[in-house]
Amino acid sequence: MIDDPQALFVRVDSWFHPTALTTGPWRPDAMHGGPPSALLGWGIGRALEPGEHVARVNIDLERPVQLVPLTPVVTRRQVSRRVAHLEVQLRTSSEVMASARAVVLRGRPVPAAIVNGLDDAVPVAGPELRVVPPDPLHHAPVVFHRDAVEHRFLSGGFEVSGPSISWLRLIYPVVEGEPTTGLCHLLALADFGSAISQTIVPESGLGMINVDVSVALGRTPLGPWIGLDAMGAVNADGVGLAVTELRDRAGRVGVATQAQLAQPYGAG
Repeated sequence: MIDDPQALFVRVDSWFHPTALTTGPWRPDAMHGGPPSALLGWGIGRALEPGEHVARVNIDLERPVQLVPLTPVVTRRQVSRRVAHLEVQLRTSSEVMASARAVVLRGRPVPAAIVNGLDDAVPVAGPELRVVPPDPLHHAPVVFHRDAVEHRFLSGGFEVSGPSISWLRLIYPVVEGEPTTGLCHLLALADFGSAISQTIVPESGLGMINVDVSVALGRTPLGPWIGLDAMGAVNADGVGLAVTELRDRAGRVGVATQAQLAQPYGAG
């Protein structure tokens, strides 16, 4: 892992070395879900052909993503002339840490009379609504959710039972020396829908940890600011579902869903 970070990852040939900014809140040796999701978005973006639109991304966080170098491996399957499936795996030298499956579409112009875009733009919350997230469950000096992301809440909060509405932005680029795309911004931040949707109270000693992120998009997202309007439900078995409407400066852009499991604070 790289200390003194200026980005989430440093690229060395085909390998992406995580910096301390990728550290998650649950364990000091594993990433937050946002950075590997953003790196999967980087792989998807590199595999897109001109004129293609990312319609859906399903991300599986198959295990705690370790703070080790990763390489994205992309496979394309052409379904038809206008539909393709992309599979991206984040691999170490010996195993898969996370994966994504994307549906990409090639659009064509349509009459203006049938266009019904996702507009309804709303302004980004002001700096007076900035919130510093709670410290992690360990003693790592730098963590993703607190040190790499700015949070501005319109309602709710990290330690308030959901639903919540928040604007977020990455403070650092995903890959050092490279511009961060709107898709990478969105995938890095959509993971927070789980955290701010929680319907249980902090005094329970439990948190909801998500095992996936599924994002459907109506258009290409814009960065850096991404808005989350998140709500969730938890059943008696400790299984939950977070549903988050996603926005950018231009308005609504899509929706994210996340499957959740109740996890005791401090559990590995």
